[in-house]
Amino acid sequence: MGKRILVLGSSFGGYRTATALRKRLGKEHSIRVVSSENVFTFVPSLPWVIVGWREPAAIQFPVADSLARKGIDFTQDTIVKVDPDNNRVAGRNGDYEYDYLVAATGSELDFEAIPGLGPDKGHSHSVFCVQQALGARAALDWAISRESGSLLFGNAQGASCLGPVYEVAMMTDTLLRRKKIRSKFRILLFTNEPCLGHFGVGGFGRVTRMLEDEFADRDIEWRVNSKLAHVTPEEVEMDDGVKYKNDFSLIVPAFFGSHAYMGIDGLSNPRGFILADDYLANPEYQNIYAVGVSLALPPPVATPTPVGVPKTGQMTEAMADVAAHNIAADINGGSKRRGKEFEVTCIADAGDTAIYLSASPLFPPRDKLIHRKGKSAHYMKVAFEKYYMASLRYGLPNLDFGW
Repeated sequence: MGKRILVLGSSFGGYRTATALRKRLGKEHSIRVVSSENVFTFVPSLPWVIVGWREPAAIQFPVADSLARKGIDFTQDTIVKVDPDNNRVAGRNGDYEYDYLVAATGSELDFEAIPGLGPDKGHSHSVFCVQQALGARAALDWAISRESGSLLFGNAQGASCLGPVYEVAMMTDTLLRRKKIRSKFRILLFTNEPCLGHFGVGGFGRVTRMLEDEFADRDIEWRVNSKLAHVTPEEVEMDDGVKYKNDFSLIVPAFFGSHAYMGIDGLSNPRGFILADDYLANPEYQNIYAVGVSLALPPPVATPTPVGVPKTGQMTEAMADVAAHNIAADINGGSKRRGKEFEVTCIADAGDTAIYLSASPLFPPRDKLIHRKGKSAHYMKVAFEKYYMASLRYGLPNLDFGW
């Protein structure tokens, strides 16, 4: 009898898991993707949208037809609650039963944790969907049109996706220099990390000094161990009472996993991230797998201000391959693969240059660490985006050198 595999989410983790499963499993097994979004967005390029160097159409792709051609069903719906005891998931539009479940829903943004934070009810901007990026673009354009001001880029306490604010801060510097008005603006980056380039994993060798030198050359101010108190239309205030003029602010909040996973003993931690063993299966419910941001991954060391561990797109796709392999092994037999031996490859872009980073494993001490800066890394990121989107649209082979 065929198995029913339900994949929650259609971004890097969900799309990759579903397509990898389809290659491994016979047609007697059904695969359904349920996602609140019917388009795939290449999230690493959203900083380029903010500074006006990319339009949304270039980094989005409708998923339903593509999945259907691969023999995968797609339903657009928002998941409300998982019921693992009955192998059922409740959505706003219906219920979905499964034999195996893959949680790849990404994150929920915790703007409510800090008064005034966020683009909808608050006075700061964000970078995790096209709508947020376009809102940030309009606000940044307005701030620049005033030809002077204070531009703030920050990671709030508990934030884990730390790289975008580095990128947008440096891109904004590049943008202002091209307009020959850089001297009219103050750019400040504040972060919950204990040092620049800590990134929730203890840092990457000399990358901290590379970033400090880069910021010094660009006249970008920075402060670490930062903890936000509140955000108003006029100011961003820290918990030590220091206030910064808020002509524009882009601030990354802490994440929840999903409220749909909360309150179930053994399934998730208190913030809704799925608990998983080394094979990415939940210890209590072995037919539930976690991929990407949905996976609970505790920080390796304590920090003065809480810092989460990032899950990059490249890491997420690696997890997706492991989850697909292990589900197929559960169904067809065979050995399973471990999924927490993380490697990471990423590129932090500045528009006129970029910093390339590759580390194995993710947490120190490491067997391999490569980092370099240059225009070639910038063009590598551009090329990867274009190839990746072409691979979705036209079925080209995947490349896995990261972003």
